[in-house]
Amino acid sequence: MITLTIPLRDIIIDPQDNPDLLALPEAEAVALLTQAYAFLDAPLTIRLEAETAVIEADLSSADPADKNIVRLREKAAREASRGRYSRAVKLYDQILSQAPLLVEIRRDKGMSLLEMGQPAEARENIRQALALKPTDPYSLLLMGNIHFPTSQKTAEQFFTRAAQYAPEDPYILSNLASVLAKQEKYAEAIPLFEQALTADPSYPNAGSGLALVYMHQDQYWQAVAALDALFAQPASVDIRSEGVYQEAWRLYRRANLELVKANPEKYMAYVRQLRDEVEASGGVEIELVPDNSIGTMAVAEIAWHHNRSRHVVRYKDSAPTIVPHLLAHELEHINLETAARLADNNRFFITNPETRETAETAVLPEISQLKRSGALGDMLDTFVSQILSGLANQLFNLPLDMVIEHALYHNHPELRPVQLVSLTQTMGDNLQVLNDSQVKRLTPRLIYNANLTMNAAYAVFTDHLYNGRTNFTDPYESTRYLRPGRELFSLWLATMEDFQPGDEYDLVDMMASQLKLEGWYDWRKDEKRPVEEVGGASNEELLKEKEPAAIMYCLSALRRFEKLNRDQIYPIVSEIALLGQRGLDYADPEQKYSLNSIPGEQFSGLQLMCLMYVGFKDIEPTLDLGFDLSNPYHLALQLHQDEA
Repeated sequence: MITLTIPLRDIIIDPQDNPDLLALPEAEAVALLTQAYAFLDAPLTIRLEAETAVIEADLSSADPADKNIVRLREKAAREASRGRYSRAVKLYDQILSQAPLLVEIRRDKGMSLLEMGQPAEARENIRQALALKPTDPYSLLLMGNIHFPTSQKTAEQFFTRAAQYAPEDPYILSNLASVLAKQEKYAEAIPLFEQALTADPSYPNAGSGLALVYMHQDQYWQAVAALDALFAQPASVDIRSEGVYQEAWRLYRRANLELVKANPEKYMAYVRQLRDEVEASGGVEIELVPDNSIGTMAVAEIAWHHNRSRHVVRYKDSAPTIVPHLLAHELEHINLETAARLADNNRFFITNPETRETAETAVLPEISQLKRSGALGDMLDTFVSQILSGLANQLFNLPLDMVIEHALYHNHPELRPVQLVSLTQTMGDNLQVLNDSQVKRLTPRLIYNANLTMNAAYAVFTDHLYNGRTNFTDPYESTRYLRPGRELFSLWLATMEDFQPGDEYDLVDMMASQLKLEGWYDWRKDEKRPVEEVGGASNEELLKEKEPAAIMYCLSALRRFEKLNRDQIYPIVSEIALLGQRGLDYADPEQKYSLNSIPGEQFSGLQLMCLMYVGFKDIEPTLDLGFDLSNPYHLALQLHQDEA
């Protein structure tokens, strides 16, 4: 026989519409109590003494310290923490069959049922726990959780009552704060979240909840700070926290985006200041040029690559939330190459006909199969050219981007919000390849695997950079690309332990070896001549003088090549390149050159240079031609696009 003595005011008959037992006739109150305690499944004797219910039940209950009970409880707790709730519920039932008065077991069973999406069953089990111990704060907490989606008023009542019995409990304080925030009582919610975090700084619900309140009030810096503090703590291993972290990661990206959107000019001003610093330290003028005709969002035309006395960074100004980061990235690229130059360890990444042949040979069987299938029709040559060039570019840029982004993150914390916004977009773009079945079907396996492996490596790197604040690796977890991606990242990590200027080029070679892409590119030594001597000042001045004519020649070349495929363009530019080895006189306007590939026409030296420049921009954009016509090319490209 067991006896329970419980104050009538504490007994919960109906969590949402509880009757006042003190105001009811005794017979009616006893009837309700008999029904409420029927779950004990034993003969009951109930009487009222003053304002107390005395409940006697003819049953026995095992000692909670019994070894078998302890073993079952530990096993059930492990199952629940791993998300195996149905197994946990079965174990809880075994325990309750031996020890029906264990409040914690009824409560934990209710929590598992709630996680399983069975709120009605969970509600009844929690009610039973409260019937045995109405002052149990965690049962009150769970009852509030059950009613949170449907009745915030009821949830608030249970959370408030729970806080009376456990005023410093972080879980209860956080839930009470959440229901107050849901009702837009932000001033009341914030101190409760802060109290919860003081009690347990690692509790993700409190950190995420506080950030969300700040977001609702457009206090984005405070939201970022709250999430930074949360992510600085060890992550919870409880699977039930996974959804909270997912929401916290989304919230972190959103808060940073709102920061950037609120004041993009602030970040552009910082970038202009950074440009001045890089300019001063390198001793070379840097021009920032808006140019929506370029093929990428931003590109650095480094002086010694283009026979110029200045660097030019071109960028599209159509995406103000990421432009500051893109410009900072290119400025850091200039810094990186300048340092390699000063260390006499600079090299130029190039492709040429030999490297192109190596790449084509590696994927020839699959390209031949594609050709036979007719899947791409007349677009096959263009497609092959794009994917080969694209992979070569990715191979060169991945190691350098890692070095650059690492430097930006640690040396320019002021840019972190815009850096995260930009990298988030990059990660989203990369995922399109993973999720596009047609790309997988059409792309040669070597190229497809290398691309996704590098994308996975960049995701691992970015998560490492943000140290728990991002989860870009998650989409790759179940793929075959994550393990080799981690291996590429490990190469970067090892290189950074004792990084010296120019080591980034060795890292390109190491990654190429790992991806089986040796021979897809070549290196040309940087002669390290002073900028003002590269190409000769007179050459740059002459090309500048010839720019109006070069614009029209480039426009004519664009019109000519738009109707041709790669196999038709390649013989023309190759023939011009052979002529160029003997020298092309671009000072003389006389049309004194002829081409076997374009019979019946005569060309000036400048015309041929423009034809070659435009042609290689189409079929092999990474090829180093040894001269720079980027200004007239981009102006001609704008004119050509306007004609379309």
